Amino acid sequence: MHAPHHPTPEWIKKISDMHLFDKGWNELRETIFANQKRLGVVPQDAKMTPWPEDLLKRWDQLTPDEKKMFIRQVDVFAAYWAYNDHEIGRVIQEVENMGKLDNTLIIYIAGDNGNSAEGSLIGTPNEVASIQGIHVPVEDQLKYFYDVWGSDRTYNHMAVPWAWAFDTPFSWTKQIASHVGGTRQGMAISWPKAIKDKGGVRHQFHHMIDIVPTILEATGIKPPDVVDGIPQKPIEGVSMMYTFDAKNANPRRTRRNILK
Repeated sequence: MHAPHHPTPEWIKKISDMHLFDKGWNELRETIFANQKRLGVVPQDAKMTPWPEDLLKRWDQLTPDEKKMFIRQVDVFAAYWAYNDHEIGRVIQEVENMGKLDNTLIIYIAGDNGNSAEGSLIGTPNEVASIQGIHVPVEDQLKYFYDVWGSDRTYNHMAVPWAWAFDTPFSWTKQIASHVGGTRQGMAISWPKAIKDKGGVRHQFHHMIDIVPTILEATGIKPPDVVDGIPQKPIEGVSMMYTFDAKNANPRRTRRNILK
C-alpha cells in the first residue's frame, strides 16, 4: 500500500477489531487459497506455489513484538482497501440512485500490479528510506510509529511476507514481471443490461490495453484513423466483450501473448 492514501483511524480500528490477521501470513495464504477454490477463481485441482523458506520467515518463527508490529502493518493495508471499496460503493450507489446503473459499464481493477515488496522483510514507515537501504528495526517501529502507522506521518509499506501472501496462489510480488504474482490483477466487470451471467467467472488472459477496445465495442464507437491531421497508430488491444456472454465463458482467449 502507498501511504499517501490514508485510511482514517476509524477504518483502521474497524479492521483491527475484526482480528483478521492474528494467525499470520501463512494461515492467511491458506485461507485465501481455499476461498479462491470455493469461488471458482482457481481450478479445484490448482496447486499453490511453495512458501520460500530460504527467503521469508514463517509466522511461528517470529517474536511477539514482530507479530504485533506486522499485524498493525497489515491492518492498515486492509483498512485502506476497506475504505477504498466503501468509497467506490458510494459512487456506484449514486449511479443507481440516478436510475442509470442498469446501462452503466463498470470496470474495476484491483491495483496496478501484484502486492508491493518495497517494505523489506520487516516493513517500513517510509518507502523512500527502505528503497535507499535504510531499515527501521521492529523495536523502533513499535516505539515511534505504531500509533501513527498509516497516517500522514508515514509513507508506510507492510513486510514482504504479507505481500507474498496476498499474491496467493502465485509466487513473488510487484516488480517481478517474470512471475504471475507480480503482474496478475483481479478485475470485475458489471453491466446489467448486457451481462446476464451475473457472478460468472472468466479465466481468459487479458491485458490493460484491452480496456479501451472493450469500451469502444460496448459503445459502438470506431476509433479515428486521424486526429488533428496526425495518423493514429493501430490499437493493439482486443475487446473482452466476447466474454460477457455465458456461452463464451470458457473459449480460448482472443489475444496472443507469451503466457501459453
